[in-house]
Parts: sequence; structure tokens; C-alpha cells
Amino acid sequence: TQISEFRSYEGQDMYIGDKIVPLKLDLLVNNTIIRDQFLWDLSNLESDPEEFARTFCRDMGIRDPEVGPAVAVAIREQLYEIVVQSVASAREFRVNKKGRRGAEYVSTSKSSGGSLDLMKLFGGRSSVLRKRKEWEYFEPIVDLLSNEEAEALNAREERNARLKKRLNEKEEIYLAI
Repeated sequence: TQISEFRSYEGQDMYIGDKIVPLKLDLLVNNTIIRDQFLWDLSNLESDPEEFARTFCRDMGIRDPEVGPAVAVAIREQLYEIVVQSVASAREFRVNKKGRRGAEYVSTSKSSGGSLDLMKLFGGRSSVLRKRKEWEYFEPIVDLLSNEEAEALNAREERNARLKKRLNEKEEIYLAI
């Protein structure tokens, strides 16, 4: 269903151009925690999330065979959200243009936090090297947890999910009154 829905967007206008978007990873796979953020070039259709994930795991020394596919899926989910938002924005732009009310493209993607213009980001230079003060913001974090630590983290996340569910139920009751 998801594949056919994604394919339904083929051939539709999207405002991509020379845009890059920040993608974020925050994953727990088995006993491996991965947190990272990086920039993805939407205009480079040769970019491959699976290849990125294999390279990432190799560079970070991750041996768990389930981590790479989880990283690739996380990237694809965010890219899918960007595609959906871009198509919606393109449709809105056409509607506004027909109504002679001009509109500017604004990304509303939750996952991307907004797309970035390459010229604004890099000032017309072809280099994508980061300034030294920005290194810590884009440094990947990989932690291997012991079985006990992973179980404690899972228990904490389950507890937080139950608490959130209870709070949502109470809010629904309050709103119904």
C-alpha cells in the first residue's frame, strides 16, 4: 500500500531544485543506540539510503546486521514525508497561482525542519565542508548497551508511553465534558 501510494506521486510537480534538508536519526536497534543528523541533497536522485546506511555502519564499526536496514528505513520515511509535503505545497502553489494570489514555497515537513537553499547555506562556494564550531552538532553518536541497560531503557520507554496514553485519555475525557 505504501509503495503504491508513493508511486502515485511520480510525475507530479515538487519544489525541490537545489535543495538540501537536514535528516535526523534517533534509533534503538537491539542494543545499539544511534543519534545523528546530516544534510541530504534532494536534487541528487542517485543518493541511496541503503548505500548510505551500509557506509555509515562500516565507518562507525557497527556489526549488528539489523542496524543498517533500520537506518535506511528511517531515512526513507523522512524522505517520503518530504515528498508528500512537497507535492502538497506544489498543489497549493498552483491553486494560489490560478487565483492570482501568488505564493512562496514553504516546506511544512515535520521531519525536515524546512529545506535549505544551497546558495544561502554555502554562499555560492562549491565546498560543503563544515566550520569547526559546527562539527559537534553533526557528529554521530553510537552507543552499545549491555542487555541490562537495553532492558532498562525499553522499560522506561514503555512506562513513558503508558503515561502519555493515560494523559491523552484524561485530556479526551476533559474535552468531552
